[in-house]
Amino acid sequence: MNGLPPLRALHYFHQAALHSSFSVAAEHLHVTHSAISHQIRQLESWMGKPLFVRTNGRVKLTAHGDRLLLSCQQAFSELRSSCENIRTGLLQQIRISCAPSFLSQWLIPRISSFYQRYPEIEVHFQPLAQVPQLRSEHVDVLILSHSESPEPDIDAMLVSEDEIGPLCAPHFASQLRVGEDLSAMPLLHADTRLHAWSEWASKAGVSGRFSSGKHFETLTLAIQAARSGLGVLMAPRLLVRRELEEGSLIAPLGFVPTDRATWMMTKQSRRDDSEITLFRDWLRDAAQP
Repeated sequence: MNGLPPLRALHYFHQAALHSSFSVAAEHLHVTHSAISHQIRQLESWMGKPLFVRTNGRVKLTAHGDRLLLSCQQAFSELRSSCENIRTGLLQQIRISCAPSFLSQWLIPRISSFYQRYPEIEVHFQPLAQVPQLRSEHVDVLILSHSESPEPDIDAMLVSEDEIGPLCAPHFASQLRVGEDLSAMPLLHADTRLHAWSEWASKAGVSGRFSSGKHFETLTLAIQAARSGLGVLMAPRLLVRRELEEGSLIAPLGFVPTDRATWMMTKQSRRDDSEITLFRDWLRDAAQP
């Protein structure tokens, strides 16, 4: 059995489900009522489950029908948008996937200059994906901190070598001169980076226990806590560049390199797509120290 039922049946189902009526669907599609009924029966047979409850000449979606309607709405909406963009050539779009911390701490504060430079490109931010979603073109661009070199079918531009270090509000500066001073200070942790302190200690050659302290669900929240003077946080230099420049955070012990780097990735076969090329050039400029 194929992975998809007949597309005509899905199209007819979509119209019937939207209007809760086979007759209205038939009018919109310029076909007969029996044609709609026939396609729905075929679809239900293919699914092995009823999609409509039929009572007194009226139809109502079952739970399975509700689920299929949502999928149809999403799929047909994306198809309409893509076809219109291709047909008119007036609007380009790019789907960017990255970690929430990179989005909020680095990309959002800078993206307005991309909008100003390329107002014809519509940018969609999507949750962090992985390389397989890039290959399947669920996303156009993936920005990822990665410890391995990208594979040959993936085009990758280095955004930044990753470095991490302890960060704190300025009033802690006099208390934090060497790594051992951390044992007497309140530590902050992002639950998305639970091994950050131990990684830094290993790279910096500092011994001690770094598991105690306050925990925050995301790195963005932990950075806000550090800015507010709640303690010392371990974070990447790339994501706190703005705070370091404005002086709301300091790095008294500096930073140490990690075994990772932040890359902008796209499919090798799409590296020369116009919107991807423009975004890559903008990102390269924006990432300059």
